Amino acid sequence: MKNFDWKKLLPHVIAVVVFILVAVVYCKPTLEGKVLQQTDVTLWKTMAQNSFDYQKKHGEFPLWSNAIFSGMPAFQITSVGSNPVSIVYIGNVLTLNLPKPVSFFFLACICFYFLTQVLRINPYVGLFGALSYAYATYNPIIISVGHETKMQAIAYLPAFIGSLLLLYDKRYLWGTALTALFTGLLISANHLQITYYGFLIVLIMTISFGIRWIKEKDYKRLITTGALAIGAALLGILVNAVMLFTTYEYSKRTIRGGSELANQNQKDVTTTGLSKDYAMSYSMYTSEPLVMMFPRMYGGSSGNLEVAEDKSKAIEALQQMPQQLGQQLQGALQFYWGGIDGAGGTSGPPYLGAIVCFLALLGFVLLDGKHKWWILTACILTIIMSSGKYLDGINSIFLKYLPMYNKFRAPSMILVVPTLLLSMMSVLTLDRILKFENKQLLFQKYKKGLMVVGGVFVLALLIYFSSDFSNATDKRILNNLSTITNQQQREAVETPIRSFINGMKEDRRGLFMGDILRSFLFILVAAGAIFLYIKNKLTALVVIVAIGVFAFIDVMVIDVKYLNADHFQDNTETDNTFKPSAIDLQISKDTGYYRVFDVSQGIDAAFNGGPLTSYFHNSIGGYHPAKLSIYQDLIEKQLSNFPSCLPVIDMLNTKYVITSAQQNGQQQMVQENPEALGAAWFVKAIDYKKTAAEVMAALTNFNPKDTAILEGVPNKDLVADPVKDSTASIKLLYNDNDIIQYSSSSKNAEFAVFSEVYYDAGWVATIDGKESPIIRTNYVLRGLQVPPGNHTIVFEFKPASFYNSTKAAIGASALIWLLLIGAVVATFRKNKTTS
Repeated sequence: MKNFDWKKLLPHVIAVVVFILVAVVYCKPTLEGKVLQQTDVTLWKTMAQNSFDYQKKHGEFPLWSNAIFSGMPAFQITSVGSNPVSIVYIGNVLTLNLPKPVSFFFLACICFYFLTQVLRINPYVGLFGALSYAYATYNPIIISVGHETKMQAIAYLPAFIGSLLLLYDKRYLWGTALTALFTGLLISANHLQITYYGFLIVLIMTISFGIRWIKEKDYKRLITTGALAIGAALLGILVNAVMLFTTYEYSKRTIRGGSELANQNQKDVTTTGLSKDYAMSYSMYTSEPLVMMFPRMYGGSSGNLEVAEDKSKAIEALQQMPQQLGQQLQGALQFYWGGIDGAGGTSGPPYLGAIVCFLALLGFVLLDGKHKWWILTACILTIIMSSGKYLDGINSIFLKYLPMYNKFRAPSMILVVPTLLLSMMSVLTLDRILKFENKQLLFQKYKKGLMVVGGVFVLALLIYFSSDFSNATDKRILNNLSTITNQQQREAVETPIRSFINGMKEDRRGLFMGDILRSFLFILVAAGAIFLYIKNKLTALVVIVAIGVFAFIDVMVIDVKYLNADHFQDNTETDNTFKPSAIDLQISKDTGYYRVFDVSQGIDAAFNGGPLTSYFHNSIGGYHPAKLSIYQDLIEKQLSNFPSCLPVIDMLNTKYVITSAQQNGQQQMVQENPEALGAAWFVKAIDYKKTAAEVMAALTNFNPKDTAILEGVPNKDLVADPVKDSTASIKLLYNDNDIIQYSSSSKNAEFAVFSEVYYDAGWVATIDGKESPIIRTNYVLRGLQVPPGNHTIVFEFKPASFYNSTKAAIGASALIWLLLIGAVVATFRKNKTTS
């Protein structure tokens, strides 16, 4: 320690301090006790409340939740299991236990800074590069809406890549240890789509390095590095065995695993994964990735007011038209006109920064081939993939043949890949410029790089002059206008409507050109600083500071439009979100076991997180991005037709229906359903259907109290026609999420239907301790053959994927800790020997 050069540590200390200060200043309301208004977090709390109630009672989270969609696995909502040697503790250290969202920005900075140091980049270049990556506009946008797991995964991505680069650079011990660690942490963030993109980067990078080693005939390095990388990755995967194995098992039974009804020639479903239309929703125009350099060339966001009211031609047109017409058109005031407009719009552009893009483009001329070609390949490929349905031919091939790709939707999300890689290119480029010894040669290359950048501006201008600046909403309004048959009515509204549409186009045109000029000015500053450095007019430190500061200002000016102090609120306001209404309090007086259906905000909202019903009650609706496919089928074919689905409502034990009302000052009213069938019942007949589609169709008009509908041929082991027994009874004793107990009494063998969702990956039924097969009934429910006599029936949720993977996770975590300790000890001994 006496010979340790503390001066080398100073830049790293400065970097950490800067990362903390910037994150704290940007998220200052957090330190004042305020929290973000995050829609997705609100939805998650609604989903998770049932599990938290269970955890308070039992000291651990349940594996099954009763609160949403009539029941589903809880491990898809809250974490389950315990790992005393979890590597997540290291993740907590990396965030310094800072509050959210400060911790997200700090973690992204630290992980990208680590990558820059693996690449041996000037620490101060790395500092500003880390700020540019962490505050790339996509990150504040997803934080503002509550995509916290996505942000955490994005934060870990650079460290994951950096760890592998250590390994590829023959720093085997640290490379193996850190690759295992950051693979585990990346996966533990629990956003598998971002993790998938991370492994896609690794695949392309590894192929590039592998080809180079083969050309050099360095087979030993290829085999050693490959074996260590695979071993480290497997450790990182096994650390998350509980989450991964349960998710894998569950995914095969969700909408991401296809639907049984796909065989009925339905274009919206498949048998193996998401439908093409659903998977390709949120596709971008082929030219839209240019928003990484020109943020609002496609209008910015669907929701934000991107143009000031006093400068907007569209708003001016609204103010000048009749009030009633203006109110009708208010919802069409949308500046975004890109490719994902029809899929629900976007919260903002994935802007990377004009200066960052400028440096990255220079890098494709200035840098050698070690990194630029695989980075260029990955960027081109993912930009193509982001276009989704707009490059249908090639993306359909990816969807069909790329393993697991059809499990994900939102192709636009894949731009996180070029965001990371172009940020990496930018710091490599600036570092290379500052270390270039032959400045005359540097100047020649620099001029060629400027030509590449100029070509991008020419492309942007060509798009500007060839675009009509209209979106799907504009076209729909004009089409509706043409359907007005009354000429007098049409003439009365046509002029103001066309004025409004033209105003929108003018506003979008202004945003586009404004950002071309804006990006040009920022790039001019960076280009000028580099030119002066080449001509020996500026020092390297001045260039770093000038470019770094302006690059950060560049992104922050855009960031504050999508995440600012107005997005934070007091904790009391958040608490009020989950304050029970008078209706909720009224329903809660019923202490029985039942479900609630809230259609007060419409049918679609009931199944997409509109009402917060699941926070207070067991609901047949709710929100989750990966519903069980059989339940999604039930929603689409039956429940979405409410009230023309009363048999299904009854069999789901829906005792209360909340509807909208505008009387006596109340916005809601509750109706009790006397036909709700309760937790379980004996039926009088079994009706067999040949296919799943026939079962679904039969649910429209049947008596669930008397008849059970099964798929397939008659089962000789089941009661063909249960004998009517007026004294037979079956009742629920208790339902404690993972274990449910009933008692039954009958003179004859009976067939019982249980108002619980069928899930064959974990539920076990026993009658007096003897296991009995659970039969899928009425498409989504459970059925059992019950023998005569008095019996105790127990359902227990025991997914093998959970119990079998817990030991693997603990073992893998312990090995990673040993690797890290071994790397530290080896480094200490090496330094001691050297000194």
